Amino acid sequence: MAAPIAVVGGGLAGLTAALDLAEAGRAVSLFERRPFAGGKAYSFTDPAHGVTLDNGQHITMRCCTAFQALLERLGRTDLVRYQDGLEVAVVDPTVQRGSGRQVSVLRASKPHAPQRFGLPSFPQWTALPAPFHLAPSALNYEHLTLLEKTNLARAFAPIRKLTEAERARLDRQSFADWLRAHGQSERVIERFWDLIILPTCNDRSAHVSAMQALHVFQVGFSQDPRAADIGLFTGGLGEVAQAAAARLEELGGTIEFSAAVDAVGLAQAAAVSVQTRSGSHAVSGVVLALPPRQAFDVLPPAWRRREPFWRLAMHRTSPIVNVHQQWDRPVLTRDFVGVLDPDAQFIFNRSQTHAWPTPPHWISVSLSGAHELLPLPQAEIAERVERAVRRALPRAAAAELLAVRVVKEADATFRPFPGAHAHRLRPRTSIRNLTLAGAWTDTGWPATLESAVRSGRAAARTLLEQLEQDPP
Repeated sequence: MAAPIAVVGGGLAGLTAALDLAEAGRAVSLFERRPFAGGKAYSFTDPAHGVTLDNGQHITMRCCTAFQALLERLGRTDLVRYQDGLEVAVVDPTVQRGSGRQVSVLRASKPHAPQRFGLPSFPQWTALPAPFHLAPSALNYEHLTLLEKTNLARAFAPIRKLTEAERARLDRQSFADWLRAHGQSERVIERFWDLIILPTCNDRSAHVSAMQALHVFQVGFSQDPRAADIGLFTGGLGEVAQAAAARLEELGGTIEFSAAVDAVGLAQAAAVSVQTRSGSHAVSGVVLALPPRQAFDVLPPAWRRREPFWRLAMHRTSPIVNVHQQWDRPVLTRDFVGVLDPDAQFIFNRSQTHAWPTPPHWISVSLSGAHELLPLPQAEIAERVERAVRRALPRAAAAELLAVRVVKEADATFRPFPGAHAHRLRPRTSIRNLTLAGAWTDTGWPATLESAVRSGRAAARTLLEQLEQDPP
């Protein structure tokens, strides 16, 4: 009987690869260093309050078709609720309350409802094709001047026309530089473009490759008017991983938790074993579904200098800080809001999306690209975020903050800096039965749930092809 395929890493990339391999009839053993699955997307129970919180506030969009297909495959589509058309309320806390529009809403255009009483009616506009579906809303976006809003077209027009080859040639240029070359001021970059780039690429436009950022706008906003509809989780992120792990075991796969793989053993350019604390395990193939640095460290030292593995050491990471807050009363009525404040960014109404009874009222503040906040003590982060929430949400002004939980993810995602694409590897490697998976691999997508799932599928497919051509 052939040795099993080892999948190293129990995040969504590894779980997806393991499911595909098991469904193809292969024996699979998954090794995860932590006592639970989920990788960068997991949940935990707050011991003081008995609620399930996520390590970070994740969202998805309708264009994330691979992740949506995984939920369907697991029978857990109930975990995500999609918007009926993109709608993002944006708060500018610098606007004095009562003196102007503190909140402005970016939304996709939709046909107006017909009038009643049998009278003929015509909508003011129909659902416009992408990217023009955002035009009416952008023209009414109060946080930019009329000239700044008009200038948005100078960037959106070329985005729509860019070919994949043209976009690939922009990897060494920052998105901010590309935007400046297309008539966008620093103020517009900060108050419009970064509003989208920060949560999707986990960094600001000045530090993100134009190639990567333009992919976000092409896929999310330039092809299908419904592509950017936001999906919010109605349950804990960990439920996705739990469902995937249960399905893997139903298919005959085995999972070893608290089992870090320390090394991959090779013979004649093929993987023959993986080493854990419990000993050496014979394998017929390996999917390394680890962050790049961890994948680099488990390879034999001589192989780390070879192509393509030396590129694993060239990756950088970007942090996310999440602050979960419990208030004595509801402080947010929408599902979420964007905030033009570096200490708030996005605030999610966790009690509402999870249908928790209130009071108390839980919200989660997600801070992407949080390089400045990361080294600060948790108490200081909590104070800064509380002040920002009180500035942004009028209902919080007189409310009492009952509890705070700060979660730091120092290496939350790979950092898509200009030039990083050269180090995003494809699943196939120079080790003939070892493939790579992870949101950081060359899926074309930023570090998202979608990228993780796509990478897992690609790694499994590539390994199956290799094993058919060159069986152990």
